[in-house]
Amino acid sequence: MTGRSFAVGAMLAVAAICAAAFPQKAFAAQVQAYVIFQIGASSDTGATADKLRSTSLANCLQIIVGRHARDVFVHIACDEQANTNYLGQAFLQLSGIDGIARANFVLLKHGAD
Repeated sequence: MTGRSFAVGAMLAVAAICAAAFPQKAFAAQVQAYVIFQIGASSDTGATADKLRSTSLANCLQIIVGRHARDVFVHIACDEQANTNYLGQAFLQLSGIDGIARANFVLLKHGAD
């Protein structure tokens, strides 16, 4: 075995050991949902919408896409991986904001766009 083939063989062995020691992360699948949040009658719609907009969510982004009367329409997009439920956690977190009377999923979409 020449010095060059030994070096290539050693690099391949190190690469195989590293691949086994550090498993590859599964690709994330994006999950999207549209949610209608109904604001309680005694709550300020603008202030509650601001709370919905400014709440920090793990692995999720939210954007308010519209408001009508006491309803706020929110688009939520989460990068899910195996054994995660970031969308469910985000939904519960946003539903628990002071002033929210009711929350309903309108559309749930799996897959990346």
